[in-house]
Amino acid sequence: MKTLITLIVLTCFISCQVSINKDHVAAGTKLMSEGDYFNADLEFDDALFADDNNLDALRGSYYCALNMGYTDKALKRANKVIDLRPDSCVGYNDRGTIYLITKDYEKALSDFNSVIEKGTDYPAIAYFNKAEALSQLNQFEAAIRSYNIVLSVDNKDARAYFKKGLAFSKAGNKDSACTCLKAANELGDPDAEKAIKEICK
Repeated sequence: MKTLITLIVLTCFISCQVSINKDHVAAGTKLMSEGDYFNADLEFDDALFADDNNLDALRGSYYCALNMGYTDKALKRANKVIDLRPDSCVGYNDRGTIYLITKDYEKALSDFNSVIEKGTDYPAIAYFNKAEALSQLNQFEAAIRSYNIVLSVDNKDARAYFKKGLAFSKAGNKDSACTCLKAANELGDPDAEKAIKEICK
């Protein structure tokens, strides 16, 4: 009888813990959607206190930390996601984004290659991010090839045309740069007109 009561209490405790954890994640997600990253992060931290392997809380906390400029915390969350789901592209994409922001471009490139290798529902984003890292590493021809893949998915991506134009310019190909920048301008990129004036004289 005593064993049965202990089992019932334990089951109720676990059930309540799971329910509370879900409530924290739901509250954090709502606050995050409203732009209240500070309080959203507190909710995600509470969920992680109850279960430090909660993927939804880890990713919510990552996103909040990133938006508040806490890259060390965001990196910690991304690494945890990779530890828990090494076969998923999600953690690698999150960590690669941090490395782009912190200008650690070699590591960013490695992570975005992992995203592409593991498969993603958003290949254009992965290739765009890879191209950004390559451009920062002065590997302009490789960056242009990645921008081409982005544009093969969406040939009206103004930003990809703009960045491809800058890569052509830095590689010394003015004609191709201007062609891309003009396409970006026609598609409404906000920075293209200024770049055309500077590069296409």
